[in-house]
Amino acid sequence: MADDTAKIIECPCGAIIEGSSDDDVVTKAQDHAKATHDMELSRDQALSMARPA
Repeated sequence: MADDTAKIIECPCGAIIEGSSDDDVVTKAQDHAKATHDMELSRDQALSMARPA
């Protein structure tokens, strides 16, 4: 179930990823992980790092 609360993820590399919802922050985190770290990030992994903004 998607949550429409704004979320933020602080990547260990120092990047701050913000999204307006779970889906938004997950997509942005997955894009960041692929482009910056050449890794795949699952939805569960991204959400485990997310906190309310």
